[in-house]
Amino acid sequence: MTPPPPPLDEDLARLSALARDGGAIAPVLLRVQADLFATSRRRADEAAAFAELATRLLPRADHDTAAHVARRVVALPETPDAVLRALAACGGEAARLVAALAPDAPDPESDGGAQADPIAPLPALARARGDDLSPDAVARLVARDGPAVDLALAENPHAPLGGHALATLVDRARDHDDRTRLARALLARDDLPADDAASLYARADEPMRTRLLVRLAAAPRPHAHPAMRPRPSAEAVAALVAAADRGDRPGFGSALAAALALETAPDWRFHEPARHDLLALALRAAGLGEEETIRVFLTLDPAIARSVAIVHRLVGLVRGVPRSVAARIVEAVHGVRIGAQGSAGAHVPVLGADARHRSRFSRVFAPRADKRERDNSRAS
Repeated sequence: MTPPPPPLDEDLARLSALARDGGAIAPVLLRVQADLFATSRRRADEAAAFAELATRLLPRADHDTAAHVARRVVALPETPDAVLRALAACGGEAARLVAALAPDAPDPESDGGAQADPIAPLPALARARGDDLSPDAVARLVARDGPAVDLALAENPHAPLGGHALATLVDRARDHDDRTRLARALLARDDLPADDAASLYARADEPMRTRLLVRLAAAPRPHAHPAMRPRPSAEAVAALVAAADRGDRPGFGSALAAALALETAPDWRFHEPARHDLLALALRAAGLGEEETIRVFLTLDPAIARSVAIVHRLVGLVRGVPRSVAARIVEAVHGVRIGAQGSAGAHVPVLGADARHRSRFSRVFAPRADKRERDNSRAS
């Protein structure tokens, strides 16, 4: 009579010791044992022994082996948390499978104790993509300050973004150069408030910028500060133009802050291509005349002056964007308030008529409008 085989946990213990002594067989052993565990009818009884072997060998496993194990066991309810943590710590496809198929798995960096964070990095990514998020869950996810989780929340139309959580995401998208994808995901949301959208103008691509300008023009602030804003004095304009002529960026930045009556000069960074538009909008908000504005474009930064296309676009913004909209974007992007210091000068209503800057907003962003008008006049 053939004696019965030894219990599975004894087999696994021997194989684990063998793998420890001769590491070359460890990948094969992991794959075989994952297959056996996945097909066993006694998984609940064998889970502890499988966890003993898997947690010893997974830290040294290659990505392909870890991915094979994950594909076999992650979705099984009997798979121990310790194995899920070990798979998540492997990174790569194994970690992605844990995030996707075991969203309630514990943090791979935790010890599984009572004080472990209830939302772990990889499961948090899956949670952020869910359709049943509460505001409290969103707040906890945002508090982790994980770029991938932040992006998943912004891209999730079911995520209830608002209050402090939304403000935090907008601040991160605005202030960090490596969060452009986050900014654009937020801008694509229908529920993003207009002023939050305005603060992300520098991160938006051109179609997004056009939509944002149209939106701001159609939705003025319900509680805007006084509509009468002073234009800069002749001396202030002369200081701006002189600094631009010299190519003096710091001096120009200080003169522009003075012309806008800001309490402090922001970090303008107009030399960065993504912020060229902000130069035009700041000059428009300050109320400079078109002649002085174009002179600034042609002298302040060689990268702007050398490009006819850039200058043409910036002139189009100055001509087409209402002064109130330009001011709103400048304030939102830089976190400032125009006129906070007060200044002397002739008061002109922000929304009032101005012969130097007659609004042609729709025409600027529909460049074929002039051609259509000329064709229609010939036809008549």
